[in-house]
Amino acid sequence: MPNLVGVWATRLSEELIRQTLAAQLNRVRVPGVPYREYVSTHPGFGMALMDHGILENGEQPAESEDGRTALLLDGEINNSEELQKRFRDELPAGRLRLPELCLRLLSRHGPEVVRLFNGLFCLVVYDRQRKQVTLISDRYGFRPLYYVSRPGTFLFGSELKALCVADPNARKIDEIGTLELFCYGTHVMERTSVEGYARLAPATILALHDSGLTQRRYWTYQYDENAPTLDQQTYFTVCGTLLDRAVERCMRGSHRIGIFLSGGYDSRSVAASIRKHHQPIPAFTFGAPESRDVRFATLLSERLGLEHIPLTASEPYLYPHCRSIVWRTEGMISFANTTSIRHHARMKQKMDVILTGFLAEFGGSHAWPRLLLARSRSQAIQAIFHRMLSSRLAIARRVFQPAFFERCFEAVRARFQESFAQVENEHPLNIADSWNLIHLQPRSTYHAPSIDRHLFEMRAPHMDAEFVDFLLTIPPYSRLEQRVYKKMIAYRFPEIRDVPCTNSGLPINPHFAREYATMTLRYLGRRAAAPFKKLFLPREPLGREFRDLSEDFRAEPELMDQILRPLLEAEIFPPELFNRSGIEQIVREHYEQNARHESILSLLISWGLGVKYFLRDDLSDVPAELWAG
Repeated sequence: MPNLVGVWATRLSEELIRQTLAAQLNRVRVPGVPYREYVSTHPGFGMALMDHGILENGEQPAESEDGRTALLLDGEINNSEELQKRFRDELPAGRLRLPELCLRLLSRHGPEVVRLFNGLFCLVVYDRQRKQVTLISDRYGFRPLYYVSRPGTFLFGSELKALCVADPNARKIDEIGTLELFCYGTHVMERTSVEGYARLAPATILALHDSGLTQRRYWTYQYDENAPTLDQQTYFTVCGTLLDRAVERCMRGSHRIGIFLSGGYDSRSVAASIRKHHQPIPAFTFGAPESRDVRFATLLSERLGLEHIPLTASEPYLYPHCRSIVWRTEGMISFANTTSIRHHARMKQKMDVILTGFLAEFGGSHAWPRLLLARSRSQAIQAIFHRMLSSRLAIARRVFQPAFFERCFEAVRARFQESFAQVENEHPLNIADSWNLIHLQPRSTYHAPSIDRHLFEMRAPHMDAEFVDFLLTIPPYSRLEQRVYKKMIAYRFPEIRDVPCTNSGLPINPHFAREYATMTLRYLGRRAAAPFKKLFLPREPLGREFRDLSEDFRAEPELMDQILRPLLEAEIFPPELFNRSGIEQIVREHYEQNARHESILSLLISWGLGVKYFLRDDLSDVPAELWAG
């Protein structure tokens, strides 16, 4: 994934702008990884792109014929051929490079034309005459772009570290952003753990000029609750056709393509949609040799003609890699959930582009009993609060000083309520899925590829605009228990219908009534049997997850002894915010009493190392292979 950086400071000379850009690029550069750097500088403004070439966008920046406007593109537009046909009367003969096409359409139709762009991208446009900078994110905010506005200075970059190295002000902890991280497990809306540092929201046009900064949204994730209701066969047939088209769009280019394949629904639907002339392509599965994911993905690969490569390892993997992971993910998500870094060398032998089953609609809200009982917008919001925050609050209270928690939690709760102003749906399931895609996914699921961005490009067919636009017309009842999704797979790809799914261990059953009755009976049976199994039977080794993260933490006490406790002793965790005795008690419970505190411990390590690296500028233990120095 390319890396954008930039600085707007009208008082600075072009030479000082160039020096600032060089410092930003140096901080995000990874030694040993080949890049091409595209730099555009002017008095008072500069932007640069570090490009690994996988996207094949060609020379940048694109510039207008009169030299007034320049554009950098981070990402790709999947419907470029359709755009060139649609606007052929306005465009010169011959095929334009993607950055040139974007600039011409933006110059002629204004920033709102990006509503027609089908892809995952960030755009930076500079108007020399007006001295105006425009930043534009894609529909979903998939590709990160951070910014900070200081008096007389505006910095932006694909990574926080590009802002930190050029920020003229002292950096401070964002107290609300920090508490949100521990309450949600991720940040929400625009905030980060650094005060004033924000992430550009999905589908946003940010304009910066002498008179100030403005932002507006050009699209929102919203279900069409007035769309005509169609029959189930039409839904799953059209979904299948659109997914086939989306996958084919993702197969273009000359670089090697592989797929992350689990035993779930999402990645198998992508794998099954790959046309035969593209195969065999490598399919990578993370998991222990006998885990469900590996076993079921092996079957899927055999049926679909893929080259299956299990990524298994039995040695410790958390402590040896946590510093590298935090350097890449910047402490904004749990390092324990982004451990693919240990397999990079093996993955790079086979692929440059990763196809992924990132899901842009079926968020799982249909399975929340409390939400299914909601009958109003306010009840739905309460159900979402209960699901997303309530379960984490007890442990979060123990991590923080009581006075700090009470003082800041009201602001966290107010921001939670405020976040629903951007959700325009009224049906509870639609509200939950829209809120998830607008606020949580850009900060969690879509942030995870930052671990791989310096080596690979990520493509997500489920985020194709045509596919999502159709999903947004499907009513909640037809989406319940992923009915459309399961039927699409079962009837379009019968060769994999009987391959069990990881979460249930059962083949796909497209008959909703029968499946739901069976699931309910199985759930009740498990609940009744759970106390007896706990007493008399050993733990089942083949669960849904490919690892037992709690046990993995206990197997690596170095995480506490050599990372978390030294961070505590160095007061990286400010004592006026964090309760050290509460944290020590959580550590003892996890390691001595077999409590399951791995999630909070992972967040503490991620946040602490992030503060050390990006607020304290202590880079003494950043792995040399990830930082140029």
